[in-house]
Amino acid sequence: MGFYTRTRYRVGQFWRGLTARVTPHELALAEETLTPQAYERFLRMPVDAQRHSFTVLNAIHAQGIHDPDLDAAALLHDVGKLAAVDGGVKLNLWMRGPLTLVEAITPQRLSAMGSTNPQDGWRYSVNVHFEHPGIGAEWAADDGCNELTCWLIRQHQNQPGESEYVNQNAKRMMLLKALQAADNVS
Repeated sequence: MGFYTRTRYRVGQFWRGLTARVTPHELALAEETLTPQAYERFLRMPVDAQRHSFTVLNAIHAQGIHDPDLDAAALLHDVGKLAAVDGGVKLNLWMRGPLTLVEAITPQRLSAMGSTNPQDGWRYSVNVHFEHPGIGAEWAADDGCNELTCWLIRQHQNQPGESEYVNQNAKRMMLLKALQAADNVS
């Protein structure tokens, strides 16, 4: 994807976030899919993040894939971004939008700006932006999700060929590719 295409996509994603809505039917689906603890954490996500999760889930289902572990991972793949809020830093749409746009333009520069200290404000939110898959996977495990769901959450932003992919079975790789494809177009 070229620079202008990525930029236009990210601006559109920001606009969709501003107008995001979640239906009661969708929330009932999330409650059926997730453990009670994971569902409570899901409800803490901002509405635009919940909408994104449902869009990812719908895109996976449109591929003809229905797997309970993948469904849970689709709903929770970005839940680790709540770590910024837990650290006292707002990571709302107004912060996530520009972060995602800058990442599309210059990811290395953005990554270098991150800080692991919540007192560093927006720099901490940059760190959370990059570390949210691992954070979300740990929380999902704490919330009673199974190992495959947690693995999918942890890996959802990694590219094929990275060390975590070595010796993974075909089903895991198929589910991960479906999650990544759905996340990349949502």
